[in-house]
Amino acid sequence: MTYAGLRVAVLGGTGFAGRNVCEALERAGITVEAFSRATGCDLLNLPAAQERLRAFRPDYMINCAALVGSLNYVTDLAADVVDTNMRIITNVYKIAQQLPDAVVVNPVANCAYPGTMDTYREEAFWDGPIHPSVLAYGSTRRMMVVFSKSYSDQYQIRSVNLITPNMYGPYDSVDPNKTHALNALVVKFVKAAKYDLPTVEVWGTGKPIREWLYVRDFAEAILRVVADSENTLEPVNIAQNQGYSVKELADTISRKVGYAGEIVYNTSYQDGSPKKVMDDRRFRQRFPEFGFTDLARGISETIQYYREVI
Repeated sequence: MTYAGLRVAVLGGTGFAGRNVCEALERAGITVEAFSRATGCDLLNLPAAQERLRAFRPDYMINCAALVGSLNYVTDLAADVVDTNMRIITNVYKIAQQLPDAVVVNPVANCAYPGTMDTYREEAFWDGPIHPSVLAYGSTRRMMVVFSKSYSDQYQIRSVNLITPNMYGPYDSVDPNKTHALNALVVKFVKAAKYDLPTVEVWGTGKPIREWLYVRDFAEAILRVVADSENTLEPVNIAQNQGYSVKELADTISRKVGYAGEIVYNTSYQDGSPKKVMDDRRFRQRFPEFGFTDLARGISETIQYYREVI
C-alpha cells in the first residue's frame, strides 16, 4: 500500500507513544512530523501551535501529548495533571477548527472507564465513575471523547477514539515514578541486576490484573487507522481480552533479567482498580487480521532497550 501525499502530525511525537508512532508511519512512507516542546511546538501556546500546524497542513493529527506518570505521580500532581491535559485537549480541538480537513486521533487510556468494571466494554464507557486513584488523569481522558463528539456536532471535526490498555515498550522514561507501570518494573529489575542489589521493591500488593499493550502494536494500530481512512467517533478498544497480575509480570521480568535477589511488595502504595481487562469484540470486527506481540517477546525487547539506556 502506498501513502503518497499523506501528511500526519504526531502531537507529543518525541515522547513514549509518539516516538513509536512516528517510526511506524515513517517506515510506511508517510510524511510525518513530531510536534512537541522538544521540537519547538508547545501545545499550551495556542497561537504558536496553530501557526506550526497550519504550516504543516496535516491530514491526521495523532494526539499523543499528555502529562502522565505512575499511579502515585497522577495522584500527587493531580491539579497539574488536570490543568495541563485539559489545556492540551482544548488547544488541539481549537487547532482542528483551523484545519477542518484533518482527522484527530485520540488514544484514550482505559482508566477513563468506570472504576468498578472488570471487563471494559465500549458500550458501558459512561456507566459509572472513574476509579478514585486515577480521577485526575482518567477524567481528562474521558474529556477527549466529549470534545470529539462536541466538535463533531458543532464544527464537523472528525475524530477517532482508540481506547488503550496499559502500554509498555521502548522510549519511555527511566524514572519509575514517571514511566508506565510495566516499564517501571523493567527499570527496577534491570538496575537491580546491573548493580547486584539485594531486593527489588514493587509498589502495591502485586494483585491487580491489567491488560498490557506493546507500544509498537499501538503504533501499528495507528497506521491501520490512517491506512483505512478511519474517522468514526465510536470508541474502539485496542484489546486482546487478556490480563496478567503485577506479580506475574514481576516474576517474568525477574526471570528474563536473571535477577536472583528478593522481590518485596510495598503495600503502603495503593493498588488502584483490582482488574482492567478489555473486551475485544469491536476491535476484531474492525481489524480481524491484527496480530499482537506476544507478552514474553515484548518484555524481552523492552528489557533489551533499558539495558542499553541505563
